[in-house]
Amino acid sequence: MKQKKITAPTTMQELADIAGVSRGTVSRALSDSPRVKEKTKARILALAEKHNYRVNQKARNFRLRRSGVVCVVFMLDIKSEQHMSDPFFLEMLGGIADCLAEHDLDLLLAHAPMTDVLELQDSRVFQNSDGVIFIGQGKQHDRLNVIAKSDTPIVVWGAPMPGQRYCRVGGDNVTGGYLATRHLLEVGRRHIAFFGDVSLPEIALRFSGYKKALREQGVKLDRRLQIDIPFEMQHARESIDELLNSRTKFDAAVCGSDVMALSAIATINESGLRVPDDIAIVGYDDIGLARYASPTLTTVRQNIRWAGRVLVESLLSLLNSQVVADTTLSSELIVRQSSGAQPGKNST
Repeated sequence: MKQKKITAPTTMQELADIAGVSRGTVSRALSDSPRVKEKTKARILALAEKHNYRVNQKARNFRLRRSGVVCVVFMLDIKSEQHMSDPFFLEMLGGIADCLAEHDLDLLLAHAPMTDVLELQDSRVFQNSDGVIFIGQGKQHDRLNVIAKSDTPIVVWGAPMPGQRYCRVGGDNVTGGYLATRHLLEVGRRHIAFFGDVSLPEIALRFSGYKKALREQGVKLDRRLQIDIPFEMQHARESIDELLNSRTKFDAAVCGSDVMALSAIATINESGLRVPDDIAIVGYDDIGLARYASPTLTTVRQNIRWAGRVLVESLLSLLNSQVVADTTLSSELIVRQSSGAQPGKNST
């Protein structure tokens, strides 16, 4: 009797027929489900490899109502004309993109500044994406809460907020602001400015840490030294130049970002003063450029690339209908030259 020739399977059902199991068992085996016995799983995987069977991702995504695309929205500061070229954004994006690639997911980028993030709900961002990662809250926390009620899962990089309904990943901003200020106090500075827009949630928390360190050392808060400086470099330089021209006394500054700190160093040096001899500077984020600045930049490190990975993993858990808690990443002071201290063991 002539044996029936087995043709290469083109569908999951055909592979199931060859393996002598149900289509559901094949689907679970190919997804590495723990519900399938290891022996059965190994046999199905071996048959799939032998017959060069590949999952039809387009069909699979259609069944799961998935596009295989995750959107990243950068909440750019319109007031300061902030750009996507900000090194913080680029490093965060690198971490996100690497993690998405590991999960065989594509990235859709939305980076145009917007006054109302709710406009995204009717855009391609939501229509073509399985989920959305927002980098920053800006002043749109309430609108993000509205978006969180939609069918599209979201994760937000930012600060913990009252009544927050979305999953959040962010740094320990209070501790970061505190460490930066305490360090400057410990090296003998007493007239310490704070550069950053405190109407933004993350900056407000860093300012809280700044005030806490001053209180502990019995240093009175001087409101003249709280300067609402934007993130964009040129605007930051203009604001710092105005402070220098005002003759307001200060011998150090805690900056809300490394870009702001680099702007401060350049502006101070151009004024005829010197960093750190006349004014000590501490930045925030520890972007790649920080260790190559002149002088090298003392800063508060947020592991930005790792943060990108945590954002992606949190979103994937939401897509799998898991309950996901907020994540707060630790902050670490990195001592270099700009603060006028001798770099110690935590300098890199």
